[in-house]
Amino acid sequence: MLIAASTAALLFLIIGVCFFEPGSTALLPPCPFHALTGLYCPGCGSTRMLYFLVHGQFAAAWRENALSMLILPIIIYGLARQWTPSGAAVFTRIPARWITTFAAVLVLFTVARNLPWEPFRHLAPVEITNGQPQPNATIPRESLPRSR
Repeated sequence: MLIAASTAALLFLIIGVCFFEPGSTALLPPCPFHALTGLYCPGCGSTRMLYFLVHGQFAAAWRENALSMLILPIIIYGLARQWTPSGAAVFTRIPARWITTFAAVLVLFTVARNLPWEPFRHLAPVEITNGQPQPNATIPRESLPRSR
């Protein structure tokens, strides 16, 4: 049941970003953690990352959330593995030290992307308008891809 729900949610998100810009509809709302605290969580920018990925803008996708972009193939592989007969309970075989390491990476990434100094400020996501990344008013970004 959890695998089916996870797969359905990922497919819904992929289909949603094919047709809608993140933040432009209630189907793809902004991050509630960021809206409440003003801080970026480790997932902030993941929907925009997926939006840019499905539209072929890989550099912009990386810029929104590099960690999510690195983890996405692992998630897709794990879900695909669960749907195959030989892949039952693949996630129960993950060693505890890997989970601890991943949790530490998430905490470090979250702290680093909220720091205002170079080079950490480039880990924070940027806003998009009309499918193009735009500089965030509070955190200047000089390294954004140029629109054509």
